[in-house]
Amino acid sequence: MNDFLKPYFAALLVMGVLDALWLGWLAKDFYRQEIGPQMVDPIRWAPALIFYFAFPAALVILAVFPAGQPLGMQIARAALVGLVAYGVYDLTNLATLRHWPLKLALVDTAWGTLASTAAGTAAAWVAQRFN
Repeated sequence: MNDFLKPYFAALLVMGVLDALWLGWLAKDFYRQEIGPQMVDPIRWAPALIFYFAFPAALVILAVFPAGQPLGMQIARAALVGLVAYGVYDLTNLATLRHWPLKLALVDTAWGTLASTAAGTAAAWVAQRFN
């Protein structure tokens, strides 16, 4: 269990910090411009927190474990997990919502891939260094 918790908390920390910066500061105006009327204010924290606690677990399970893989493979898997997770979300929104701009889908998927890669890299490094 301890082998899981160290990389999990590394991924949780990195993902939380990066997404807080992205959504709260760097891309806040972009999201408001693209889908402002669809956004809730204030944010619904329960579903957000479920995602932020569950997604790092998925990254660790799918990208970092099993242990002993080369770091490059773990990083590539983290990128793939992010691409698939955020891609599925954005493609589903493109398919089902009246207004979900393609530009937003592309930016959000790229962001999710990048943030997942960073969080997965941190988790993999912690797993290799401290487990």
